[in-house]
Amino acid sequence: MSRKIGIIGNAMRHYKLTILFICVLTLVGVVSLIVMPKQEFPDIVIRQGLVVGVYPGATSAEVEEQLTKPLEEFLFTFKEVKRKFTYSKSRDGVVYIMVMLEDDVTNKDEVWSKIKHGLTLLKPSLPSGVLAVVANDDFGDTSTILLSMESETKTYRELKFYMEELEGKLRRIPAISNLRRYGEQKEQIAVYLQNDKLAAYGLSRKMIATTLFSQGINLSGGSIGDERVDLPLHVAPSYNSEYEVAQQIIYTDAEGNVIRLKDVADIVREYQESDSYVTYNGRKSLILSLEMRAGENVVQFGKDVDDVLNPFKEKMPKDISLARIVDQPQLVNGSVNSFLRDLFLSIVVVIIVMMFLFPFRSAVVSAISIPISIFISIGVMYMCGIPINTVTLAALVVVLGMLVDNSIIVVDAYLERIGQGMSRWNAAIVSSKQYFPSIALATLCISTIFYPVLITATGIIYDFVFFFPFTITITLAVSLAVAMLFTPYAEYLLIRKGLNTNKSDKGFNLLGSVQSGYEKIQNVAFRFPKTTIAISIASVFCAVIIMSRMNMRMLPIADRDQFAVEIYLPHGTALDKTGEVCDSLYHILSKDKRIKFVTSFVGSASPRFQATYTPNYPGENYAQFIVNTVSVDATEEVLDEYADKYANYFPEAYVRFKQLDYQVTYTPLEVRFRGDDMASVKRVGEQLVAELQKVEGLTWIHSSFEGAQPYVKTELDLVKASQLGITRMGLATDLALNYTGLSLGELWEGDYSLPIHLKSGNAGNNSSFNKVADQYVSTGMPTVSVPLRQVATVTPDWQDGQIVRWNGIRTLSVYASMKRGYMEGKMFTAIRKVMDEKIIPQMPDGVEFEYGGAYEIDNEIMPPIVKGILGALCVIFIFLLLNFKKLSISLVALLSLSLSLFGVAAGLLVAGMDIGITCVLGIISLMGIAVRNAIIMFEHAEDLHLKKGFSAKDAAFDAGKRRMLPIFLTSATTAVGVIPMILSGSSLWGPMGVVIFAGTIVSTILIVTALPVVYWKIYGDK
Repeated sequence: MSRKIGIIGNAMRHYKLTILFICVLTLVGVVSLIVMPKQEFPDIVIRQGLVVGVYPGATSAEVEEQLTKPLEEFLFTFKEVKRKFTYSKSRDGVVYIMVMLEDDVTNKDEVWSKIKHGLTLLKPSLPSGVLAVVANDDFGDTSTILLSMESETKTYRELKFYMEELEGKLRRIPAISNLRRYGEQKEQIAVYLQNDKLAAYGLSRKMIATTLFSQGINLSGGSIGDERVDLPLHVAPSYNSEYEVAQQIIYTDAEGNVIRLKDVADIVREYQESDSYVTYNGRKSLILSLEMRAGENVVQFGKDVDDVLNPFKEKMPKDISLARIVDQPQLVNGSVNSFLRDLFLSIVVVIIVMMFLFPFRSAVVSAISIPISIFISIGVMYMCGIPINTVTLAALVVVLGMLVDNSIIVVDAYLERIGQGMSRWNAAIVSSKQYFPSIALATLCISTIFYPVLITATGIIYDFVFFFPFTITITLAVSLAVAMLFTPYAEYLLIRKGLNTNKSDKGFNLLGSVQSGYEKIQNVAFRFPKTTIAISIASVFCAVIIMSRMNMRMLPIADRDQFAVEIYLPHGTALDKTGEVCDSLYHILSKDKRIKFVTSFVGSASPRFQATYTPNYPGENYAQFIVNTVSVDATEEVLDEYADKYANYFPEAYVRFKQLDYQVTYTPLEVRFRGDDMASVKRVGEQLVAELQKVEGLTWIHSSFEGAQPYVKTELDLVKASQLGITRMGLATDLALNYTGLSLGELWEGDYSLPIHLKSGNAGNNSSFNKVADQYVSTGMPTVSVPLRQVATVTPDWQDGQIVRWNGIRTLSVYASMKRGYMEGKMFTAIRKVMDEKIIPQMPDGVEFEYGGAYEIDNEIMPPIVKGILGALCVIFIFLLLNFKKLSISLVALLSLSLSLFGVAAGLLVAGMDIGITCVLGIISLMGIAVRNAIIMFEHAEDLHLKKGFSAKDAAFDAGKRRMLPIFLTSATTAVGVIPMILSGSSLWGPMGVVIFAGTIVSTILIVTALPVVYWKIYGDK
């Protein structure tokens, strides 16, 4: 008997076991929600890395020719390197190469391991002056927590002591992958030579430098031993304090008279002249970056860090404070809690709508399936290793309205059958069995349409959407199982009256009004079939026109209570000048009550504190702020008020207020020029910059050339220099001693090293260009020095401040940003118009151009997504063809997907939102919803027409009349389910909510009106 009644009947017969099983799975889901890993976003593989080559003394052109080119040629031998997006910046004495890996690279560590090994082998073939070539493959690692330790009274060394103690405690947390310290300033033993005393004693600087170097370096003394023991020989350090450095004997005569270092130099302990520093609210600070292992629970990570920080703060001196600059655990906890709140609010809203539209008992049966399906799905996700993050939670919200669809269809069929006199037990089994094929097909279609996008998507988009289709599939599969195994017994237990006996129910009065209104519209549609079909087709054309004129931004801005400020000054600007601008800007920001605190990185960039925010290259002409505000709204307000006002407020400085977003781009608008004749390329770039200055809405229009940089060119007279024993290296050493000094050995105080830095005592008085030629340089004869002008020509000269190469070719980029309130798409159109009308017609032969920035990124993203959508349409068509076995019906059902486009376009237009990646996910979701409605409609019509002998017109009319309410109910629950997502105001997920809400409403109206008419016209009057 059990075989005849099937799985559904067995589930009803053994209802106690079924209910127990469902309760256990639901409880597992509740526990899973508490303990499963939580993230803000899925783990995104940052396929960027940085190769830095240091070549002191080389000009930017020499760096390009002798270092950059060999490095690029080596890097491009790796097939994993994405050459199109790999670029270099050659500057005075250094090159930075941003290496982008191909989108299909999943194991970046393996690739970078090969690159590092190859760089080690390449190093000997590079010029001998190249000090180092370093590959930083941790460039993409994101700080989970940024801590600031600051004090007005403690020294940097004291702060370092407490920071090291804190690091030791934090390392015990298993989830920590790395700790990085920023802003540290090193002490040194500075030896300031007095030139007049050196002359009086007849001593040379080379002699002193050689003595200090030989005493400060640590070398092995070998070992002694025999067959039984081996004893290493260690030479004790010469210096244990600056006093011992001062007592160093540098000369002694035959009579035992000695000259000590203190006799010819001033020895002081001081902090090195730094090329960067960090402040927190204007006070000196050390920054500690905490990075978390992939796959860990970031919320729990935050709690573990708190368990370390709280007792540590209590033991810390009162004049030292700790603050969190970036707190991903708090951000994720708030984000996840907000999404969970939206999820449960959506559940409540859907249940209320069902109670309002459906008879009370029927609504209860359908509503029960929602939390059961959600929690069981979460349990399955946990067991499958799928974490909770905004992407998976968004998938749960999107699918929420669909969860109740299956139960509504089954309950609706059950009501119809018991209204016809069938027993409740049999009606429950038959209704589930009858609609299982169509429900299973619709579930399969909706589940599978996301996977083609997953197959075609690459890079960051692939990482971002990876868990989305799996979450959809799990949830819909669980919903189908609940509808087939639990809903039949629930409706048998609670629902005792059918449709014919339920006229007085208030819920059905409303549905009756909806049904009556629909039947009137249906009569008109069947009376004017051509007009009905024409209106449907016109809606699609209108949607295409509207969407073609809308702004497209595949990756939106981020909703954060913080933003970045980037300060750019001309190349060659001293750190002190950059610091002055930073101090002035900080005092402006600190007076704003909407701003909580400001962390300044002067001469360097912050760590990567958001996955898609790429830190800039360090330089004394650059600074960056991390500004924390009191709320997301406050961030918008401050940016609206300050961004344009202070952009050019400081002379020679550009201040960029940058709102965090998910696009990995330097500036959103970029045009790149290349050619063999760089003079022509520069002229074209200058012309474009001048033309763009006239375009309203653009700001910070500049080129990657960034102007010429002055430098002092010293050319040795080889004959005179050889006669006096002056070498190029010796000259460079003398000049360094006069201006910046040399580090010669080090002094150790426990584990704290103090470099011994030798420099001229009057170095600060020699900074004028006019005095360079007057500097004395040592000759090959002891104690004999000559003026530099005697052996060399000193002239001012100019070099390219920066030479940029894309894909191994010299390239000049023209960059531009938009002022607040201007749309990216319209600004790009304006730039394109300038290029077409003013630049391209006059462009010299041999000069090529291409558009970069957001346009290039979107063009990289869109083709795979379009392929994914086409793949989804193919999957849907195959399922439809297998189900209906009729090409015309399958094509019509497929084309019905386009009926949602007008709602999508109208919704985004009214909401003022851009088309982005989450809109695409919403459109794909709509495709599943639309095809489900088409299947439900055509299944009923086919059953009446082919099996029960109805005419095509009667079958189509009855299909619309009978299936409208289930489609209406399921569409209503789907639409209201995303309302909390819309109301959240999320720039990422709000557009998806709008797409699903508006698209579902419009597509439902058009489908229930037009599809029955189209079905009738396919078969004619047979």
